[in-house]
Formats: sequence, C-alpha cells, structure tokens
Amino acid sequence: MDRRAFALGSLAVLALPTLARAQRREEWSGTGTPTGRVPADPEQLTDEERSHVPVLTLPRHVHLGRPFDLVVQIGLRPHEMSSAHHIDWIEIDVDERRVAVIDLSTDVPFPIVRVPIVLHAAGTLTARARCNQHGVWMTSRPIAEG
Repeated sequence: MDRRAFALGSLAVLALPTLARAQRREEWSGTGTPTGRVPADPEQLTDEERSHVPVLTLPRHVHLGRPFDLVVQIGLRPHEMSSAHHIDWIEIDVDERRVAVIDLSTDVPFPIVRVPIVLHAAGTLTARARCNQHGVWMTSRPIAEG
C-alpha cells in the first residue's frame, strides 16, 4: 500500500502495528498524526527492531534559522528492499508539522534519505517509516538550540 492510499484510508482504524497490542492495528493518537512502533528498550533491540527502527543522523548542535542535513536510515543496518519485504514511505515531522514525505519503491536498494531542514524554534523531530510486512515504526528526538 502506498502512502497516499494509506492516508486516504478510514480514520477509525488504520493498518498500523503497535507494541501494546498483538494485532497489527492502531487508532489515531488524537492529534491527527498516526503514531508508530517504538522499541521498548533502545539498549536491547530485537532483530525485528534492529532492521525497522528509523535512525536519525544530524549535527550535534543545531542552530535555529540555519540549514542542516537530516539523514534518516531505516534500520541500524539498512533495511533491504525486495518486492516481498520493503519500506513504502518515510515521513518526517517537526512537532505537529509535516516537513517531508518520501515514497519509496523497490528500485531503491536501501531506505536512506537526506533532507535539508531549517528549524526556526526548538521542537521534537520525528521520523516514521512503513514496512509493508511490519507496519509503521517511529523515532523521535527533541531538538534544542545548540
């Protein structure tokens, strides 16, 4: 399912996984933004978590009003892309504002994207990625002026 079809789906129940429930379903978080799976213990990741969690790479110090490159890689070792198992899309938000959405195909060998961003205020940077077999995965990182 591509991101556009996903976004146009029913608002009542979405086909997203969650750590709290065994079935792979999840409701909207109430803010209008779908949440995603987050590893329970970042220090001890399972094999599934290692290959699906979005990894954010950005400068140690972010200066407000100045551009920086955000690199999002899906998986500690990049998730392999095949027609049977692949990443459909990557979404980047700052607080509640969507900054970028990248649709991927299996022609992309590894889901790694670089997005130039300018922050005008401190906030929380969130990356979500949807695996066609394992649902939506999410990583968030607070950003303060450095």
